[in-house]
Amino acid sequence: MSHIQIMSSVSTIPWGLITFPVFILALPRLLAVLPQKIQFVTKCSVVLIATFIMSIVGCFVAIVFALLNRRHEINYVVARVFSFISTWPCGVTFKIKGEEHLDKYPAIVVCNHQSSMDMMILGRVFPKHCVVMAKKELQYFPFLGVFMTLSNAIFIDRKNHKKAIESTTQAVTDMKKHNSGIWIFPEGTRSRLETADLLPFKKGAFHLAIQSQQPVMPIVAAGYTHIYDSANRSFPGGELEIRVLEPIPTTGMTADDVNELMERTRAVMLKNLKEMDHSSSSSSPVSTGSSTAVSDDTTEEGLKQRRAAKE
Repeated sequence: MSHIQIMSSVSTIPWGLITFPVFILALPRLLAVLPQKIQFVTKCSVVLIATFIMSIVGCFVAIVFALLNRRHEINYVVARVFSFISTWPCGVTFKIKGEEHLDKYPAIVVCNHQSSMDMMILGRVFPKHCVVMAKKELQYFPFLGVFMTLSNAIFIDRKNHKKAIESTTQAVTDMKKHNSGIWIFPEGTRSRLETADLLPFKKGAFHLAIQSQQPVMPIVAAGYTHIYDSANRSFPGGELEIRVLEPIPTTGMTADDVNELMERTRAVMLKNLKEMDHSSSSSSPVSTGSSTAVSDDTTEEGLKQRRAAKE
C-alpha cells in the first residue's frame, strides 16, 4: 500500500467518528418526516434490529456478570440498553410515576400486555433482582433464547400442565434462594384492545405471590395507539405514561385468597389505566370494584369479540 493510500485511509477515520454520532442524533428527526407507512415499517425494523442487538449483547453481558457473581443485574442492564437503542430513534419518551417502588423487591411484577411493543416498556421500568416468566417457545429463538436462558428466565410450557406446575414450583424456590422477583403479564397474551381495558387475568402470578409470600407490584402502561398502532400502520412516537403502583402485600394469605388477590390487583390496574386514558369521555365513570364487576364488556367472550373486530 502506498504512502498516499495509507494517509487517505487514516484521514477517513475522523470523518467516520464525526458522522456516525451525528447520524444517530439526527435519526429521530429523519424518521419523523417519512410518510406514515414507510415510517411505520422503518421504525418497526429499528425495534427488531435493537432486539437482535440486545440478544447478542445480552449473551456477553450475561457471561461477564455471571463471572462477576452479579447475575441478578443482567436483565436490568440489558433492559436499559434496549430501551435506549429502541426508543430514541423512534421518538418514544416516557413519563414514569411511582418509580421509587421499583426498589421494593423482591416482588411478583405484573404489567398489562398490549402489543409486541411492550418490550419498550419492559426495557424502561424493569427492576433489579428480577427475571422474566415467558412461554417456552421463546427459548428456541436465535440469540434471544440463549440470552434469556443465561439470565435465568423461567420458561412455561402452557401445553403441558404438569411441566408448567413444576416450573412455577421451581420459580418459588429460586425466588427465595436468590431474593429475586419475577415479571409476568397476567393477561397471558397481547390484548390489542382499542379502549382502556384489560383481558381477564390468569391465576399463575397470584399463586406464585402467595406461595412465596412476596408482594404483587402492579405496573400499568397507558394505552399507546397514539404512539404505535399496528392496525393503522402508524408509529409517530410520543410520550407514554407508565405508573408503578404501590406493592400489594400477600403476607399471611393462602391459596383460598388467590381470587381475591387477583381481582384486587386487576381492579387497581384497570382504575389507573382508565385514569390515563385521554381518549375517554370525562363523564365516564371509573370503576374501583372487583374485576368481575368492572363492566359487562370485560367478560372473556366480549373481549374476544372486540379483539376479533379490530383484527
